[in-house]
Amino acid sequence: MVSGSKARTWDARGIAWWLPGLAVIVSGVLLYSPFGVSLIEGRVVVAVAMLVLGASAAARWWLARSGSSAAAEPGQASDDASHVSARVVRARRLLGIEAVLAAGFGALGIAVLTMPVSLSLVWVGACWIGVGSCGLSAGTQRDDVVVASAALAGWQVLAGLILATLPFRTGLDFTAWTIITLLITGVAMVVRGVRLTAPLPRASTLRWWRPAAVTVQLIVLAVTLGWYGTIVTQAARQDAEQTRLAAFYEVPQGISPQPPGTVIRSSPMSLPGVHGHGQRILYWSQDRNGTPAVSSGMVWTPLTEGTDRPILNFAHGTVSLGAECAPSRQSGIAASMPWLNDALDRGWVVTASDYAGAAGTGDGEHYLVATDQGRDTVNAARAARNLPGTGAGTDMLIYGISQGGLISLAAAAQTPTYAPELHLVADAATAPASDIAGILRERPPQLLNGWAVTPFLTTQYAKTYPQLDPNALLTPQAAARNQEMAGAGCAAMPFAALFARITTVPGMGDYFKGDPLADPAWRQAFEENRAPDLPPGVPVYLAQGLEDKLVPPKFTAALVDRYCAAGTPVTTQWNPNVGHDTQNDEAVAPRVIQWFADHLTNTPTPNNCGQPLPTPLTSH
Repeated sequence: MVSGSKARTWDARGIAWWLPGLAVIVSGVLLYSPFGVSLIEGRVVVAVAMLVLGASAAARWWLARSGSSAAAEPGQASDDASHVSARVVRARRLLGIEAVLAAGFGALGIAVLTMPVSLSLVWVGACWIGVGSCGLSAGTQRDDVVVASAALAGWQVLAGLILATLPFRTGLDFTAWTIITLLITGVAMVVRGVRLTAPLPRASTLRWWRPAAVTVQLIVLAVTLGWYGTIVTQAARQDAEQTRLAAFYEVPQGISPQPPGTVIRSSPMSLPGVHGHGQRILYWSQDRNGTPAVSSGMVWTPLTEGTDRPILNFAHGTVSLGAECAPSRQSGIAASMPWLNDALDRGWVVTASDYAGAAGTGDGEHYLVATDQGRDTVNAARAARNLPGTGAGTDMLIYGISQGGLISLAAAAQTPTYAPELHLVADAATAPASDIAGILRERPPQLLNGWAVTPFLTTQYAKTYPQLDPNALLTPQAAARNQEMAGAGCAAMPFAALFARITTVPGMGDYFKGDPLADPAWRQAFEENRAPDLPPGVPVYLAQGLEDKLVPPKFTAALVDRYCAAGTPVTTQWNPNVGHDTQNDEAVAPRVIQWFADHLTNTPTPNNCGQPLPTPLTSH
């Protein structure tokens, strides 16, 4: 070995770093591919990567044992030589421990391939903590490398702590965070190996590098710790809040079904900045077959006293299927209802269903089963009238967004016959999912090959329609992860925690086997849940962002044509340069509320039937 100021020739120590490093990188890439969709196959990949890390540590142990990894320089003082010798002995021992630990964790993973997801996260995290702790304890010679072992080992310990203590415990989290850890570790190993193997620059040229590298490492460490601390804090706060709320949504044992709209229980709900009194409610609803069901929701009343108040009935958009995802369980729900204070200030009662089966009242809502969720919405208005002190009258306005856009139309279609005591004044739908079959056939890119939204659809349709078989639509990897994807994230989760899942989804392969409408039973179910025709004379407000990639605007344009042909008065709002997002809702909400107010006072409103569609839609 020569002085650090001279060129270094090829060194076996470098090969012991970069060759396993390449294998670790390949493991991360494999885990990102559809290979990682199966947790069993994914665990095999991770276990093999652990064995590779063990082999790398064993090779370096052997090199250290043979004396080739570190030795006293010629002419070095005897005290310095003894110090180097003691350090080498200590490093060699730690390398041996590291090799045994990594190999042991790898063997454990292969032996227990079916371990639960939570245990898998602890397994991987404990491995990184063990390996990284050995690296930190061993240390490194200053002139050996540019990528210091302390930085790599520190990252491994930090990654292990994150994996072992991650608040969110799904297979997606296991896959995503293990990919990130493998890739960063592999790249660091390769860089370190190359710097050991390739000629090093003169020491004088490295004076600027080490302070810069340390600064970057400290910044990355601080950002990572701050980010993870935020996630843990928010998760702990939300867990405590959801635990506190859970009892309210439990359906009482042995309770006898009551007429739809009967309130089972209510509880005050106070949100900062809302101009009204809020209550969570648990109430009776009914599915399309007349089977009793329990739903939850919210009712908001103005601060002033009043009677015979109009009811604004809100149908929310997609929130995922977890109990904690339901709107009435969200402390920030008012932010997604930018029109709420305007409605309350006008003296209206606002009600919003979570939909039956959501929030803990069952095994998930009947997602986009239009008649079922339409009835849940209508029955929320009945519940508002049955709740003491609301002053709710019989005039009803319905407003829905996205998923709720379809549900609002379904509720409007049923009201005259299903709830004749209510007077439906008008209906509004923003970016309604009016044609599920058409949207699936279109396969908009925002669906991410189906993984983003359709797990909600396929899991719940299979429960609602017993004749449907998800395996007729889904690839094997989609079938393996479908239920998990359906409940993997919602508004209760810190947005930063979703990043890893969002980045993993594109690598999971195709969701559908082929044409999602090829199976006749599924196609029939989807087509049964198209937006229904509205009762004669009921006006509708249809709004749509022209850059919407989830619900393509052409489907709303087709709905406009159909309703106009049937004689329904249609007011339209086409928002250019706006997608399927809150910007669209914010642009629509003030005009919808005013449009509702005009109909309550019999003020004429525009009927856009017969007017040309926006230029981008003329060929729909």
